[in-house]
Amino acid sequence: MKKSKLLLYSLILIQSAPIFANTAHLNVYSFRKYELIEPVIKKFEAQHNIKVNVVNGKSKYLLARLKKDGMDSLADVILSSDLVQLHDHKNLLQPIPHLAQWDHIPSELKDNNGFWVSISMRTRALFSRKDDTSSPPLRYASLTRPQYKGTFCVRNWQHSYNQMLVASLLASESGSDTAWLPIANQLLAKRPTGGDRDQLRALARGQCQYALANHYYWTMMKQSNNKLDRDLAEKLNIHYMIANDGTTPISTTTAAIAKYAPNKHHAQKFIQFLLTSDTQSVYASSLAEYPVIEKATSRVTPFTPNITAVKQSLSLLDIAKKRLQAL
Repeated sequence: MKKSKLLLYSLILIQSAPIFANTAHLNVYSFRKYELIEPVIKKFEAQHNIKVNVVNGKSKYLLARLKKDGMDSLADVILSSDLVQLHDHKNLLQPIPHLAQWDHIPSELKDNNGFWVSISMRTRALFSRKDDTSSPPLRYASLTRPQYKGTFCVRNWQHSYNQMLVASLLASESGSDTAWLPIANQLLAKRPTGGDRDQLRALARGQCQYALANHYYWTMMKQSNNKLDRDLAEKLNIHYMIANDGTTPISTTTAAIAKYAPNKHHAQKFIQFLLTSDTQSVYASSLAEYPVIEKATSRVTPFTPNITAVKQSLSLLDIAKKRLQAL
């Protein structure tokens, strides 16, 4: 059965007669694959005795369904894999009650009007092969150097991960951080195809000298049930690139409450649960993402995240898209 049919079946199922008629439940629309959030879902169910029904799929399909269903929608919580996915859809959300009072979350990682909150941090990292003894470009400003032309594997520049990266660099207000954009295609060793893991596989196989990918995909490959992926991942090193101010651009996964959530109280409880120290440590250990709560885990973030640019970059997203479309 095709994925689209499976998604349609899941959506119909979740909208049908109550499956858990005698059990408290919560309906989650997730733009992330289920296996990525399963550890925290199971933990929440066990602690709160609330059944979580998850429908996962691409953001454009689930947002379209949310809009179409309107007041009849049974979606309670929206989990995004990137803040940019919710940027233009606040009309489908409602403010999270008392979010401004959640002082353990930096204000830079909360919507000013309470429509979303960041759950975890990630960055687009640079990867090289362990057998490569040359110096990798650790600063975005260095990407203009001639030796880096024709050396990169990168997924489509138009992907939201790349759009958010460019928007974050624009927020730094240092021209040197984005000076490479006009020659971005000249950096490529091959035509962009596939996702982030495909870029890492290509790098390990010698199809390019460097790759850009979200950092956690490398960890997922190292922990994969696929021996080939594990072997390829072991050939790679990770580097965290920095902007002119010494910080590393980040993006965040986010949570929001659907506008017509029938289980609003459970939705708020679930989001609060995602932002406890225990759950944040699960994100760090199981998902290899970085917590938004300081000291939630003993694992040290190996870079200085530019959290200030998270909200600033949203207003620059359209400019970033145009710059990338011009390539």
